[in-house]
Amino acid sequence: MSDRTGDDHEPGIAYGFGRHRGLLVDRTGIEEIVFGRVLLYLEKPDVDLIRTLAPRLSGVIVEEPVTPYAPEARALWALPVPVLTGVPVDDSWLGQDVVVDFDEATTAPPAPAAATLRIHAEVTNLAEAQDAAHLADGWAPLRAEDLRALPEAERVRLWRLLAESGRPLPAIRYFDEPAGGPPAAAFGRRGVRSLHPEALAAFDALVGECPSGDPLVVLPMVSARQEISAFVAATGGRWRLGLDIATPAAALGVADLVDDCHLLRVSTADLAQHTVVWDRSVRNDVLLPPDHLPLVVTQLIEWAASVAAARDIACQLALDLRPGPRLHEQLLAAGIRDIACPAPLVRHWRHLLDRPR
Repeated sequence: MSDRTGDDHEPGIAYGFGRHRGLLVDRTGIEEIVFGRVLLYLEKPDVDLIRTLAPRLSGVIVEEPVTPYAPEARALWALPVPVLTGVPVDDSWLGQDVVVDFDEATTAPPAPAAATLRIHAEVTNLAEAQDAAHLADGWAPLRAEDLRALPEAERVRLWRLLAESGRPLPAIRYFDEPAGGPPAAAFGRRGVRSLHPEALAAFDALVGECPSGDPLVVLPMVSARQEISAFVAATGGRWRLGLDIATPAAALGVADLVDDCHLLRVSTADLAQHTVVWDRSVRNDVLLPPDHLPLVVTQLIEWAASVAAARDIACQLALDLRPGPRLHEQLLAAGIRDIACPAPLVRHWRHLLDRPR
């Protein structure tokens, strides 16, 4: 491996597209990786090895150049992962996160940032967790509805991956709309407001599968302290609790809700809908702009985040908006440092955050 960086030589030759970020390992180091996908470094192209390891790779860097006219070119194009050839990288990059731009055929270490966002992946199944593991900084709470929908064997494998990921195990979010409870159309009868015995029993079984000896449970649709007390009474108070802030009442009264709270999760979709009183499934770019949060919603988020910071409580902002510079700056200005987003968005947030500024 060279001791030069990607800045002092011409671009390489890429067989693939996109911009990838991941832990850089060689063929020996990959055996030590037990989760997620990595970037593989090779001195020479080895098509058979790359194809064998493909499920564990997000891309490959090969120091030896392979021209598009070489016999190996066709085989590299046929691989299921992108390959960048002819680019030596610094020896110190092994074991570090590296950015590979297969469109520009360049490599670079991630640009450090004094203040940036940490990305927590919202996953609904094992495949999403595998795809996000090498890019996410952490895990967002798992939804009980999603866990219940998985086969038991897949839940076991999912928990194993999460436990081996090197990140704290995620919280488990109580049913938002419990089976056997009122339909979604029953406005307000959601989350901790629907403590049906069947739902509580099913939730208890799901939490019991978590490898943690001290699981964290997030309560959705909380607006009053009495609702938290009702859940504690119904479950025997045997779990640490987090809160899902989804209504203006919860956001404004958050200081009175967070006693003994271990995680504050702000759900922007619900919060925006209930604040501007508009059906979020109907487009309205004035009330619900697609590229940033409404001002009044941002003010509620900022207040909730400030309370969490003052009480030393972890705070995650859950949002599905398209990553962009304007949204990024808006979140930082509001005091947000941790966001939770669907697994497919993790890569796009990572690309945005890794861009040189």
